Amino acid sequence: SSTGAVDIEAIIVTYFQDWNLVGLPVNVENSLGIMLFPESIEGTLYSFNGGYNLETSLIQGEGYWLRFPNAGNITIFGSPINEITIGLTQGWNLISSISSSLPYSHIQDPEGLIISGTIYSFTPNGYSNVEILEPGKGYWIRANGPGSIVLLSD
Repeated sequence: SSTGAVDIEAIIVTYFQDWNLVGLPVNVENSLGIMLFPESIEGTLYSFNGGYNLETSLIQGEGYWLRFPNAGNITIFGSPINEITIGLTQGWNLISSISSSLPYSHIQDPEGLIISGTIYSFTPNGYSNVEILEPGKGYWIRANGPGSIVLLSD
């Protein structure tokens, strides 16, 4: 059935050799990690919820560790994620963002959960504070209690 054109975006995700923090940058029909990141090392996709859990698929808004034998990039096609509500627990959370670049200051945090200055990206050089969340990347964020934040494109 034809209900008009579906907006499909192509998001290029760059990755480093060894461990990366990744996330799902668009809506896809098949969110298996090995399908989205075919160059990754199978069996190295981990989520975090107070501890690490081995995963096979990616969920919107969640961040993951994923290991690659070499640096490179992949283009992931899907419909854009323009808004997402992410549940946080007290302490450290591993999240990912929407399909467009989002300034940290634009995160909607009505409950005041995010501890200021605690959103970090990961590179081979270690952790660094970020001002802008990029699609396809994962980020650590620290909350002072449980609740939800909203990421919304402009």
